[in-house]
Amino acid sequence: MTLALEAGKQSAVSQETSRRRPKVTPLMHSAIGRFLANKQLVFALLDGLGSPLNVVFPRHILDTIARFEDVYRNRQLQGKVFYTSKPNKSISLKKQAALTKVGLDVSSEGELITALRSGFDAERIEATGPKNIDYLALSAQQGIIVVVDNFTEFQQLVALNNLTGKRKTRILVRLNGFDSGPIKFTATDGILGFSVKDAPAVIDYLVEHKEDFDFLGFAFNFYAGDYSRRPSAIEACLQLTFECLRRGLTPKALNIGGGYVVQYAADQNEWNAYIEELKASVLGSRPSLTWNDSGLGFRREDGLLKGAPNFLEHYHKKAGHEDLAAILDNPLPAFDGYSTSRILSDNMIELYVEPGRALVDQCAITLSHVNMAKDSMMGHQLVVLDMNRSNLNSNQLQLMTDPVVVHREAPTQLADDGVMYVGNLCLSHDMIQYHKTFPDFVPQTGDAVAFINTAAYQMDFSETDVLRQRIAQKVALVESAPGQFRWFLDDLYNPLALEMKIKP
Repeated sequence: MTLALEAGKQSAVSQETSRRRPKVTPLMHSAIGRFLANKQLVFALLDGLGSPLNVVFPRHILDTIARFEDVYRNRQLQGKVFYTSKPNKSISLKKQAALTKVGLDVSSEGELITALRSGFDAERIEATGPKNIDYLALSAQQGIIVVVDNFTEFQQLVALNNLTGKRKTRILVRLNGFDSGPIKFTATDGILGFSVKDAPAVIDYLVEHKEDFDFLGFAFNFYAGDYSRRPSAIEACLQLTFECLRRGLTPKALNIGGGYVVQYAADQNEWNAYIEELKASVLGSRPSLTWNDSGLGFRREDGLLKGAPNFLEHYHKKAGHEDLAAILDNPLPAFDGYSTSRILSDNMIELYVEPGRALVDQCAITLSHVNMAKDSMMGHQLVVLDMNRSNLNSNQLQLMTDPVVVHREAPTQLADDGVMYVGNLCLSHDMIQYHKTFPDFVPQTGDAVAFINTAAYQMDFSETDVLRQRIAQKVALVESAPGQFRWFLDDLYNPLALEMKIKP
């Protein structure tokens, strides 16, 4: 009798879990919502320009830039926000940003040429990343700030100055390998920057070559979530800055890089609930939520949950600019508990930051046609999109939010057990998302699916024409009045012409 009752309870739990349809609603700019509500425009663009299609909202970057600049203003800080351009190749975003006071961080010769063509003058550009001689030479000739990464770049810049007779090259020196301080973390190797242990030799070189360089200061960069590493890095760079001043150099800035958070999920409870359902599916207490039970980093061992998620946190209580503010307001033990912003302000040291992901927050979406709905070999509901994993791919982020479905006709097939989105490649692992989502209805042939907030490291960071499939076009969308949009091919967008009321 006890066994029967227990079996009954387990059956009830199983039925209950099978009815659970966890959602992760994407946080979405109101203008993006108004665009997706305009079915006629959505399908006109997607049908006319092809699938997949990246829809860029260039004016949205004005809002994110302004919020970061407010952090400076509220703390009486001088310096510059450098828009890191590598997360997205959009020309319209660069052209729009060029009309502000923001700088631009480029990481290749091609990006530098594009930056100049987009309206950024050399005074506002910094060159980062590994540099071949062509990239380094163009940067030096144009008077770009060069973020020096190693002694070879030092030596090549000196040689270029001798050959061209140019003025001093403006430089920052990137450091890496900082001590953890009181908070211990596992050391990770890196390929960018000098080891902080080599800082004395770097300073010696700068002193020896004072006539070749306009040394602006030190720089470092961490990815999102590296909060424990930042205070010790800031302390080390400030201490080295003061050592440089003592040695007769004139550094005037500290570049603390990027890595500021983005909120992808609209609701914390929804996000937490989905993660709990994911864990439950790995433990076997509900139907699987992942393709081939991958677990997205979680696994079951001896009945226990092990592992860690292989996706970023999608809900944060702070936005990117608030993340920066918290870093600047954090007390530094090596400086008697004074905050970073206080030390910078009191010593008239400029602050440079390099937000990329956070500046293109809510600046683009990716649209795709639905090719068909079908069942997998094991009976899972698949939605085959006219795009592939290279069109929406990142080595840093698996997009876990639910895409928005725009139905061409009134839908009829309920999506009771959820769906998985797969791509158009002749590959068994061409998954657009490796987890199950739960729309109200199964998308059908000809419908549109929109992935939200894909500008950063998603829409074209890894895109290829593999198997001769399409590379997505970009279209820039401008909302002239609520719900009224004008569109332009991305590279033909001209914000100055729009401001002058001249037809581009």
